[in-house]
Amino acid sequence: MNTSIRQLVIQLFLPVYLPGILTAMAQTSVLVLLPMYVLELGFDASIAALMLASRGVGQLLGDVPAGIVASKFGDRGCLLLGNIGYVIGYSLMACGNNPILLGIGGIIAGLSMSFALLGRQAYISHRSLPNQRGRALSLVAGGMRIGSLIGPVIGGLVASHYSYQVAFLCMVALSVLALVLVLMTAEKGQPEATDTPHSMGAILRILVDHKQAFLSAGLAMIMLQFMRAGRITLLPLAGSSVGLNVAEVGFLVSAAAFMDSLMFVPAGIIMDRWGRKAAAAPSLIIFALGLSLLAWADSYAALLAGALLIGTGNGLSAGLVMVLGVDFAPEKGRARFIGVWKLVSDSGQAAAPLVISGMLTVTSLLVTTQAVAMAGFFGFYWLRTRVQETLQKTEGS
Repeated sequence: MNTSIRQLVIQLFLPVYLPGILTAMAQTSVLVLLPMYVLELGFDASIAALMLASRGVGQLLGDVPAGIVASKFGDRGCLLLGNIGYVIGYSLMACGNNPILLGIGGIIAGLSMSFALLGRQAYISHRSLPNQRGRALSLVAGGMRIGSLIGPVIGGLVASHYSYQVAFLCMVALSVLALVLVLMTAEKGQPEATDTPHSMGAILRILVDHKQAFLSAGLAMIMLQFMRAGRITLLPLAGSSVGLNVAEVGFLVSAAAFMDSLMFVPAGIIMDRWGRKAAAAPSLIIFALGLSLLAWADSYAALLAGALLIGTGNGLSAGLVMVLGVDFAPEKGRARFIGVWKLVSDSGQAAAPLVISGMLTVTSLLVTTQAVAMAGFFGFYWLRTRVQETLQKTEGS
């Protein structure tokens, strides 16, 4: 394990980072296209938010099974299943013109995201030192942000000039390319040596044995994930509320992704040099401030300002949830713990579209957006008062 960070990044580029960029282009395109497509079909904003919730539900359903698969069959198998699922999920969206089929495609895409992300997390954790994790995993998140910078613009332009179905087919093509890269370049993963059965009791035992981690850092990460999913739903709806078309919303989301992409390298350095909390605290507060500004936006300029703050805050937390999951994970049963950690943190991501959809049926977009921002302010308070630093300095680091 004497691999330098540069050698490690080169080793991980083809099996981990490049497929992550390709699938992120598809993921972030669908986050813009799906709600706009649902609105074009004649459904209201609450149904559009519900369609995005299907992706979060899929992630929750996939987190624990992904941990079991990685533990039992190795990280490569987890990566392959995730990329196969992307192809299936986006293919259903390309064929769908009703919320039921689009929702099923969203659930499958969410399941796939759990498998792909956990596979990347496990793949890196088995090949990196603790003082390399922040940078190595922030590059996974950074790759997703690069994809986020490109994907919404391309998706919006393709949908505007051709059709939503053609745009969804482009996502299928990106997912196929990512699958081929993983198939050809990922090393065969080894199953974890553990006698613990793969059962619901074992999952509950993880929650009990590590309850302090879940109740402290886990809760803070739920708030972060809640905001992350909330901004995905709220940005397109805020753009639509001031009269922007799908291409203009795509550019707005990409502007936020641009700021996001500028921050992932500094985020990894901060986490490895000054600690995980040094990146998490400013991330939560800036993110929440951006959402608060977004709530009052009544012009493109105001929306852009809020989106840029949101992008900055999100970028500062690049890889944070993954890094904390690996930091808290025991050596024995690491993949299974990471799966449960993802389940807990992703509950915030899954809840946000459902909460937003429910709130939009009874109150305004302004009130709903401010409520999501309050989750971030609470997360900041909880992190500062309840979460212990997990970075362990190694000799010479």
